[in-house]
Amino acid sequence: MFEKLGIVTNIWSVEIQNGANFDALMVAFGENGFRDMEVREGDYLRDSAFGTVISQLELAMPDYSDAEWKTLSEAMWNGKPHPTKHPALFEEVAAFTRKATGLTLSYAMSHPWLSDLGETDTQQIITAKKLAYLLCPRRARLRLVDLDTEDEIDETVAVANLQRYQTLLPDYPMIFAVENARQSAVLILKLAIAAGAKLTYDETNTYRADGTTLNSPAAFWSAVNTSHLTSVHFKQKTEDGVLSEVGDGFVDFRAIAEHLRKGNYTGDFLLENTPTSHSLADALRSREYLSGLV
Repeated sequence: MFEKLGIVTNIWSVEIQNGANFDALMVAFGENGFRDMEVREGDYLRDSAFGTVISQLELAMPDYSDAEWKTLSEAMWNGKPHPTKHPALFEEVAAFTRKATGLTLSYAMSHPWLSDLGETDTQQIITAKKLAYLLCPRRARLRLVDLDTEDEIDETVAVANLQRYQTLLPDYPMIFAVENARQSAVLILKLAIAAGAKLTYDETNTYRADGTTLNSPAAFWSAVNTSHLTSVHFKQKTEDGVLSEVGDGFVDFRAIAEHLRKGNYTGDFLLENTPTSHSLADALRSREYLSGLV
């Protein structure tokens, strides 16, 4: 089951801050069998050379219609001619896509979608969707995680936000997902289903520092159908916090694997360990541990 394990790129943050190259890490992980990668927004990414390219792409976006951007994104990955208004920039993108051949890249960002935001964030989501599509036109996916909203949630507002985001760029085929973070997975699942979105599930986020839970894993697994899930994240937590590699702790990975197997789960599995200066070794040991459970 876990031979197709992938990663979330924020596990590289320490190495990138120490001067490592995003592209080189991507290639190294791909060569070691980690073929699914979620490009996670953050300062570590924006401070990298690849983050500079992303920022330049965002500045270039207004020069292209939605249809032109879609066509250009597809041309990048299909190796077809791609006339652009920014040839040097898109030659960098083309070089990146050649390195990423055989990988499935998705995009994730923090966004307070559980709050009453109105229309002010529309352009931010459009930009994120265009980046997600450029990263992988054949299986584009955008994930939002709300790390800010902690007060009582207006469920009607939250669902309306997701429904509005889904209507943006309707001609861009895309999986749209949210993740449980500070709120219970049962609640986020309920809101995602109501809005027609998918859920990225991280059972580790259910556990507080003392091992108690926001909602019991049993409550979540009794409520979910695996067709509601697009991704499952794996990291381990103990009283010392989130670990740098998967091992024993609060989260019962064997139980998760059994639930997913019984439900004929078809999404991806992504490691999101605490970053270190040796993330590939951590990931390889994590994969070995998980593979030994099934």
